[in-house]
Amino acid sequence: MNRRLTVIVASAVLSASITGFMSPAFAEVAVTTSLGTNSSVPISEQTASRLSPAQTVQPIAAVYPLTDVLNVQIKSVLTEEILGGTRIGIVIKMENTSTSITKVPDYEVRARTSKGITYTLQPSTANPRVIQPQTTTDISYMVVLDRAEKITISEVNWTDVDYYVYPKKETLMASVPITIQPWHGVDTSMTDSAAIRKWSDAFRIPALDSPIEYTPVDIHKESTKTGNVYVVQLLAYNPSSQRETVPDFAIDGKNDKKVFIGSRLEKDTIQLDAKEEKYMHYVIPTDQDTELLSLNLLTAESFTSGASNVVSYQVGRLNILLPGDTAPQNYEAYALGTSMKFDMRSELIHPDLQVSLVELHMNDNQDEGSKQVTAKFRLYNQSARPLAIPMFQTELIGSGGYQYSGRRQVLAATSVLPNTGTTINYTYVVPATETGTGLALKLQDTTAQAPYKTTIAAYSVNLQAPDKEDKFSLYPFNVAIERWDISFLFNSATHQYTYKGKFFFDIERIKETQVDESFPQLQFELHDSLGRLVGTSVKSLIGQERLVTGENNIAFTGNSEQFDTPLTLKVYEIFKTENGDAKRLLTELSRP
Repeated sequence: MNRRLTVIVASAVLSASITGFMSPAFAEVAVTTSLGTNSSVPISEQTASRLSPAQTVQPIAAVYPLTDVLNVQIKSVLTEEILGGTRIGIVIKMENTSTSITKVPDYEVRARTSKGITYTLQPSTANPRVIQPQTTTDISYMVVLDRAEKITISEVNWTDVDYYVYPKKETLMASVPITIQPWHGVDTSMTDSAAIRKWSDAFRIPALDSPIEYTPVDIHKESTKTGNVYVVQLLAYNPSSQRETVPDFAIDGKNDKKVFIGSRLEKDTIQLDAKEEKYMHYVIPTDQDTELLSLNLLTAESFTSGASNVVSYQVGRLNILLPGDTAPQNYEAYALGTSMKFDMRSELIHPDLQVSLVELHMNDNQDEGSKQVTAKFRLYNQSARPLAIPMFQTELIGSGGYQYSGRRQVLAATSVLPNTGTTINYTYVVPATETGTGLALKLQDTTAQAPYKTTIAAYSVNLQAPDKEDKFSLYPFNVAIERWDISFLFNSATHQYTYKGKFFFDIERIKETQVDESFPQLQFELHDSLGRLVGTSVKSLIGQERLVTGENNIAFTGNSEQFDTPLTLKVYEIFKTENGDAKRLLTELSRP
């Protein structure tokens, strides 16, 4: 082809790109022109300015003309050391710009290294022999060297070899420089700044013909029976006007020493209608003390030799930096008693069920050398029919960024009556060094991606101020101790003391809140001057023997062989969880 004809063809290609006749894969990249038989330079970069930030996450390899109607673009470059050798793999995107079926040329494809060494690549037996009009397809090539060597590919060229003349005649048809980052295996570090993404930045996957955009929304660490795992949540969004299938890709975890292989939790194909969005989840098993620093996003390639020998490998496309600061102040501040807002894509919480945090307290647990945080949630049914109580889990994030799973109260009720509320408690054991400032609370779905958890709401929360000594709240009850007295009885036969108390309470109850036998009870404890427990009594605020406004006589179980004053009365809220009873200190009073 002479110089004048080549320029005319290049102009036609440019025209097709601008007017939209090219396939989507090539309409979003800069095309190229050939100014001579053996040299190629970019034709135009007009389309780059039209791309959204999500599309320009990584420099896109330029498109070069191979023939009058075929364009080529480097999709993947692999140079990987394997057992006993080195594998070189090249994947080309080839586009047919004509209106008829076009045969893939029988040119030799060669890879030239930075040292000037040229290797001839073998085509995959799965490569198509022809390309349909106005379409793009992937063409795979590979060669395996019998020595292990670090290789850097600098260019790929197509050479027409005429074996029917002597000596054989070689004509260079196209030479394409490598401008994308080569992949050297799982331990490859991405150095291209445009391929490194910040957490929560939306992106499209380079080299894939897919309009779907992805946004990282959550990553958290969980301890399972088999070890520690990170769970990654992505939001996939289809901005196009037609249904799209989410392409397969992998997510691996990476720290400064090791790469941890991840897997997708959704096993079925994910399809998105126009403007639809869905969550995707990946789980990454790690070592015990691993702290991931970033995520690698990889896509799959393959090469077939012979009839059925398929070599599959992955190529890294993006490196996503993990958020370095997970401090609670990054979450929306929460006002106690207000209705929480949940992820609109979650189906766990019914839209007519209002969930609010009504109590949040922290107490010392000196016997166990820790502290305990107790959270009480109110679930209010705004509808005209009963609604099931959702099985959500909660997680408290401490002032140091550490996460503590909540122990959920065991409830007898399974539903909330219309226009009525109910309560549920969660308790968290935290270190004795916890200050209680800068806390955050997550509500999680444990069923959508069981056995792993997904966050559906997260807020920055503040502890409530301690109640007054003679008043405390046990939502929906407010209790005031107006006066009290403790009497004792000495048994001369056993030489032991027993105790009885007389209490005058003022009890108020908030309406429109249902309670049942699983509602927390009050535990009264008597301690002597040395802090020894000398008597206990458990009372309820509901039922036949409930505490009432006015006089209440309480007999304490237990005895002591000596009577020491002053006596200290401690009142606790107690409730059952799957891991045993939990209790919260409500008030502490002394009597000389």
